[in-house]
Amino acid sequence: MRRKLYFVLPDVKSAQVVMNELLLARIDDSHIHFHAKPDRNLGNLPKANVLEKSDVMFGVAGGMVCGAIFGILGGLLAYMTPAWFGPVTVAVIPYCMIVGAVACAAWAGVLAAGVPSHKLKPFKKDIENGAVLLIVSVPMYRLTEIRNLLAKTHPEAAYKGIWPTDHVIFP
Repeated sequence: MRRKLYFVLPDVKSAQVVMNELLLARIDDSHIHFHAKPDRNLGNLPKANVLEKSDVMFGVAGGMVCGAIFGILGGLLAYMTPAWFGPVTVAVIPYCMIVGAVACAAWAGVLAAGVPSHKLKPFKKDIENGAVLLIVSVPMYRLTEIRNLLAKTHPEAAYKGIWPTDHVIFP
């Protein structure tokens, strides 16, 4: 299981140095992403994708649940009023539920692609002021190692949190 670490870097030059150090620490470049203002040139740094910049996954999940509920209701309506559709078996209910879940998940995912991610809201002010956000996804057993590495070698990299958040197993 992986966790995402968020760091705010002051400029692109610092981001390039951090990228090289993460690569030397054997973090695959597909797990390192940078996010900045749209007019900011990040050069060859990997940019954050739609899944990281928007609430697509939450939209898809919510759309699937709502679509399944509306599909069940539509299937019940089709079953209870056979005059409109002719004789209908009970099997229409799960079919309507699946079709409703898939259709609403796709629709909600497309809509949510335009909504900024709620996970990036705390960094909005820093990004608008010209900073670069580093999102690095690391295995759980390497969290402390990577966090300490960046804190030691790059004091300008402000650690801003982890997602999913730190959990205390025993209080």
